[in-house]
Amino acid sequence: MATRMLELSTVVEAAPEAVIDFLITLDRHRGMHPYLQSATVVASGAGDGGPWWDWRVVERPAPRPIRYTIRFPARMTRVSPSSMRGSVRAAPGCLLDTVTTAEVGDGGVIVRERTTVTAPRIVLGYMAKHAEIAHARTFSLLAGQLAVG
Repeated sequence: MATRMLELSTVVEAAPEAVIDFLITLDRHRGMHPYLQSATVVASGAGDGGPWWDWRVVERPAPRPIRYTIRFPARMTRVSPSSMRGSVRAAPGCLLDTVTTAEVGDGGVIVRERTTVTAPRIVLGYMAKHAEIAHARTFSLLAGQLAVG
């Protein structure tokens, strides 16, 4: 297995808690996340790490000329009012772990996400590239969604 780290940030006009509320609710990302078809909560609970939600995610990555649908589990955990963790098993042997924070800063709330992509070396580049495409687009549209929501 190999790993690659991705980091994103954006500034939004919303309370840190509202940012995390939005990001932890995966079905609200449809139309922002370029591959997301649906996300459904299949279980929830609370543990030492905080309250968590297990999601069943359906995505349709769009590399041309082949389009395909993938289904996978994701767990989102609310670590604090202004932070969350995500664990996504996008494919066999492929894991995306995210840590997201929302903190008041100059000019608004700074949202930061660090994603660690772990995958077999042969598909690591592909997995990291598409994670970055999807998360970057979601972050680029986040401020507008929070203004509406």
